[in-house]
Amino acid sequence: MNLALEYFHQHGLYYYEAQACLGLAICEFKSSREPQMLEHLRRVLDLAARYDYEYWLRQEVAAHPEIFTSEDAQELLPADLRGHLAPVPRLTTAPVLTPATILSPRSLVDLTINMLGPVEIFRDIARPFAADAWTTRRARDILCFIASHRHHRAPKDAIIETFWGETDLKTVEKNFHPTMSHVRKALNSNQPLKQNFLVYRDGDYQLNPEFSYRIDTEEFDRLIADGETARRERDFDRCLTCYEQAVALYRGEFMQGSYDPWVDEQRSYYREQSLRILESLAAVAEKNQEWTRAMDLALRILHEDQFREDIHCLLMRAQAALGNRVAVKEQYETLRGLLQKELGVEPAMQTQKTYRELVGGGVR
Repeated sequence: MNLALEYFHQHGLYYYEAQACLGLAICEFKSSREPQMLEHLRRVLDLAARYDYEYWLRQEVAAHPEIFTSEDAQELLPADLRGHLAPVPRLTTAPVLTPATILSPRSLVDLTINMLGPVEIFRDIARPFAADAWTTRRARDILCFIASHRHHRAPKDAIIETFWGETDLKTVEKNFHPTMSHVRKALNSNQPLKQNFLVYRDGDYQLNPEFSYRIDTEEFDRLIADGETARRERDFDRCLTCYEQAVALYRGEFMQGSYDPWVDEQRSYYREQSLRILESLAAVAEKNQEWTRAMDLALRILHEDQFREDIHCLLMRAQAALGNRVAVKEQYETLRGLLQKELGVEPAMQTQKTYRELVGGGVR
């Protein structure tokens, strides 16, 4: 069988190599040679993860549970497969908890993926991945692509079409599985406990549902939905709280620095949602005569869309209310210069009227 194993490996017949390795592992187990058995099992699991033999592996684990009875063997398995095996007997002595072993609320989440602004991915913020974990941006972006989809899953064909496009099939076959393997390895780099966060089921890649996730786009959407519900129920305090939290989550454009076509639609959506919420908060601040806050919110909106004349007017009203008519004039001239340079037009009549009222008297 060793000769067959060598042949399969040399000719890239990895499925047959995995089967041969498993057969050797079973032989070593029956011969009570656990170190050799574990060596073969490591190769089996490496091939299964790299080339998506998960369905086959699941069947073999169910058919040969005896070779995974040792704790060392169980530790090699992904968590979702390990859970189907009988637990390894352990000492019943209760562990002594020290302050260092008490979990913080953030540590209760297995994986965090932030995509609003610069991409951030971590399991424990105090233990970042290795500096070279994401050696290719494609691997990182594929993870974000999957995480941003409904139920955290995306068809294999959709991933290939999105990230390889018109690339010939031979090149795709050469690069696809190593890239997916790289995603898995990156999520375990510099981490004490190895976990399989990415699984392949029924033609789809998905985030392993055995784990918990914090994904900022989902949290943003939830806060917006909760805020809208509170507004309809006329619970305005709760509505404002949700909007404030959503705005705080929006650190910048979706997948900042990535310019693949799949990013554009979601980038536009989250930008529009953020601007809409900022406008609502700015209107409330103006109504409550919270002028400094109204100015801050207006400036955030103009940073995203500098041609919004209504927001320039809001900013001028806030400046006038704070007694700074010089700033009102400067703001108007800034707007006027921008419109003339970029569009060749003057400010709208309503904007001109607002400006004249502000510099000629009190705030209207």
